[in-house]
Amino acid sequence: MKDSGRDRMSSVEFFCAAAKAQSFTAAAAASGVTPSAISKAVGRLENWLGLKLFERTTRAIRLTDDGLAYYRACRQALEDIQEAENALTRHGMPRGELRISLPYSYGIKRVIPLIPRYVERYMGQVKVVVSLSNSRVDFVKEDFDMAIRLGHVADSRLVARALHKAQLRVVASPGYLHRHPRPTRPETLHEHSCLGLMPDSGRLTPWSFAENAGTAYEVFIRPTIAFDHPLAVLTGSLNDGGIAQLFDFTVEDDLRSGRLVEFLADFRPPPQPVYAVYPSNRHLPAKVRTFADFLFETSHN
Repeated sequence: MKDSGRDRMSSVEFFCAAAKAQSFTAAAAASGVTPSAISKAVGRLENWLGLKLFERTTRAIRLTDDGLAYYRACRQALEDIQEAENALTRHGMPRGELRISLPYSYGIKRVIPLIPRYVERYMGQVKVVVSLSNSRVDFVKEDFDMAIRLGHVADSRLVARALHKAQLRVVASPGYLHRHPRPTRPETLHEHSCLGLMPDSGRLTPWSFAENAGTAYEVFIRPTIAFDHPLAVLTGSLNDGGIAQLFDFTVEDDLRSGRLVEFLADFRPPPQPVYAVYPSNRHLPAKVRTFADFLFETSHN
């Protein structure tokens, strides 16, 4: 079947809209056409390719494995075209949907409060979609543009841009310290009520220390209360529940206000690097580049 380049491009755009929405009707509404136009465009692509792109039922559509692979390639191609047009016409003005994965407490405490400033800076041309998770991101399967992660990134297929370093702090409320003597060494923590963190792995996280800027070592605590979320640990500590070890970005506001007090500062472990992580594409989308620049800028203010 002969086709024009324009027909092929519009069919690809309609196909991507349907794949993203998982619905011909929703894709039609987003594209300003009828569901029939979306369905016919997808049918033309399937005929051109000799492949089935969607599994269809009376109630829903779902991408086939071939359809998913084609969607990823088409989406990247359309983004590259959009970036080229932006660079030529608006000096790289970012636009489109930016999907980012953030660690729970870092995202809530550090990044999410900044996102409205980023959106305003670029006049609402970028829609930001945030997912909170401490899990490693599969950029291909999970469709993320960027992730923020603590600790070194070993995957050579990814770009890891250092933003700043995060420091663990041992803290407790003034109320708790009023009733209990302040620990002078990590080894005496077993005499205190400690708040444990059990993240996604389900195993208790040991506390890290270092003496005289030496090699880090771990102390395994026996918590009186354990949580699966660092912000829950923070809340427990603020309410006189016991001693906690949390990153500075989680507790810095409460340390400044006096709601928490730090101790064992001489035993702080080496700080952890915080990275903006994204796929190593030849053409970095403006939305990813500008958001990484924005995070670096705000981290150093």
